[in-house]
Amino acid sequence: VMTSKERVKTAFAHKQPDKVPMDFGGMGCSTTHVTNVAKLREYYGLEKRPVKVFDIFGMTGAMDEDLKEAIGTDVEQITPFNASFGLRTDRDWKEMTYMGVDLLVPAECQITDDGKGGWYIYPQGDTSVAPSGHMPAGGFYFDNVERPQPIDEDNMNFMDNCEEYCDVPQEHLDYLKKVAEEYRSGKSDKGRAVVFDPGGAALGDAAFIAGPSLKHPKGIRTVSDWYMAPILYPDYVHEVFTYQTDMMIKNWTKMYEILGDVVDIAYICGTDFGNQLSLMCSLDTFEEFYKPYYQKMNSWVHQTAGWNTLKHSCGAIFDVLPKLIESGFDSINPVQCSAAGMDPQRLKDTYGDQIVFWGGCVDTQKVLPFGTVQEVKDQVKQRCEIFSKNGGYICASIHIVQCNVPLENIVAMIDAIHEYNGDK
Repeated sequence: VMTSKERVKTAFAHKQPDKVPMDFGGMGCSTTHVTNVAKLREYYGLEKRPVKVFDIFGMTGAMDEDLKEAIGTDVEQITPFNASFGLRTDRDWKEMTYMGVDLLVPAECQITDDGKGGWYIYPQGDTSVAPSGHMPAGGFYFDNVERPQPIDEDNMNFMDNCEEYCDVPQEHLDYLKKVAEEYRSGKSDKGRAVVFDPGGAALGDAAFIAGPSLKHPKGIRTVSDWYMAPILYPDYVHEVFTYQTDMMIKNWTKMYEILGDVVDIAYICGTDFGNQLSLMCSLDTFEEFYKPYYQKMNSWVHQTAGWNTLKHSCGAIFDVLPKLIESGFDSINPVQCSAAGMDPQRLKDTYGDQIVFWGGCVDTQKVLPFGTVQEVKDQVKQRCEIFSKNGGYICASIHIVQCNVPLENIVAMIDAIHEYNGDK
């Protein structure tokens, strides 16, 4: 019987592991809403305790060791030092209540009422500046608040879009030293594959364009303007990406010297290249503006750190997958099979020996939230059958499991993976 780490590494080698590796909560896009974490803890009969928020932007919950064990996940993640909206995870935490669930959030987190039943959240917890996030009344997560300043096209300075990409602070490195010590002492090492998101490598990721961690963001800070930037300001985009890539390698070198072989997989970037129906940029745009920088990042990771790399992109990305493979990515998530052209068998037949598919096990748009328990189980097992042949598959939901998904369907997803593996 393989350990979880061996199982995942075998899958990355495109060989058949003893069982299909499973990920639930092992990286930022395979987590679930805080309300679901609380329900799962109760379902498995675990101690009632406040749920620590993993990412307050998406209101996802961290999974404590007892829940990881109960679920049987093969993958876990190192909690990033930087949380959304410029908050930090290495300091004290405080309690808050949301949708009837007791939560723990970073102590400096400041949330105010928007006067309409919703909430505002502030960059670095500073209420003296404009809020950078907003949860509308009845909402389940925060949206970024765009706060663009007027752009002087005759005097554009690419560093305006690089303010958040700076030298890694010493306290960040000190935090990682504690993490490394806990793994190497055996305290944190439970035999799972470890994912690390060092940050700073997200080229044009919509989640960061608005500068939610900054008090006074400058530069191109709306999503619509940024998607037009390669056409309107090509030199500016290249300058931003060049600086960002060089800073990423500089910072990741310091982190690698601390973490080394503790990490198995580096999460590189969450920039989406697809929507429900099509690509969001042309293949030529990808070739010119993204591929050279991704190649440089992946080459550094492979040659220096020896980690596998993970790329996230939602949507209909079948046609850009060859370029993502050429860019050096080892795996792709979340494998949105509900998007146009993303048929599971076609994906596996075409690219299955060239890239690891991470996700794809159940449709989180329709089947998981609205299907029956049997429909969930049937789809999970069908996807395992297709994607896991000859390795190259990490079984996970298609992106984050949302709020209000029936608990019995979440449990059915988990159970179906174990049933497929012969564990139930």
